[in-house]
Amino acid sequence: MPDKHGPLFALAQRMRSLGPPSLSVLIARLGEMEEYEDFIDLVREFLPEREEEILNQPTPAIQMAAFASYFEDRYFPIDDTFKLGDAESYYDLVRGIPVILTGLSFDDYHEISTYFSPGFQLMTYLLEDPYEDEDARIALAEACGEHVSVDLLQRVPEGGLSPSEAHHLLNDTPYKALALWGDIVGLNTGNFFLDTDYEMLGYDLPGWTKEVVEEFTQQWLQADLINQQVCALAEWLDGDPTTRFGEIFNFITERRESG
Repeated sequence: MPDKHGPLFALAQRMRSLGPPSLSVLIARLGEMEEYEDFIDLVREFLPEREEEILNQPTPAIQMAAFASYFEDRYFPIDDTFKLGDAESYYDLVRGIPVILTGLSFDDYHEISTYFSPGFQLMTYLLEDPYEDEDARIALAEACGEHVSVDLLQRVPEGGLSPSEAHHLLNDTPYKALALWGDIVGLNTGNFFLDTDYEMLGYDLPGWTKEVVEEFTQQWLQADLINQQVCALAEWLDGDPTTRFGEIFNFITERRESG
């Protein structure tokens, strides 16, 4: 007879209270007993009112999918692997928060000239290259030359605006989002989701603590607001690149000349 205070007895009690488990869930529980207990703790900590619904799902993958979906509704999104039901074990989830990162990596920055919209290309060309890569700057100029005149591009300050100058000139103006985009490409927004890429994170996932989840929930909302502002400016530029890029450039020039 199992020890009434041991993990096997506790597992048996939970299994009886939740009804007969499916074979796949039973195998997972027995093979990942500690991880399954950790998963239950996550459910009880962050989604206590959903405990029965989540734990009664027929497979571990569907249990984690239900957790991920409800967690996103309340806090912030986690890796799509879980919401799509593609996770293979409880360990994949409980080892750390599988965050979604939006920070632009070195490679992402160098793909702006190829894969991003005209609006984003033009915004990027107005700003300083955080990597000081002359080849990337040339490629960006060539991409922008498809949308605005070369003469106008040649009038852009050499090397683009520094982050500090962009904020000085554009904060509290209709073009503030350009300065925010400069922070994003320089990984300098002060926001975890915008300033971190997957290479920087590596395998060191943030821990599942209430404090971290609360902080990340606020930071995700902030990141979403910043992205909305930046995307709105880029889409506006996409609508008439020549006219609207000239409008921004003239505004910047006037502000610089007025001190």
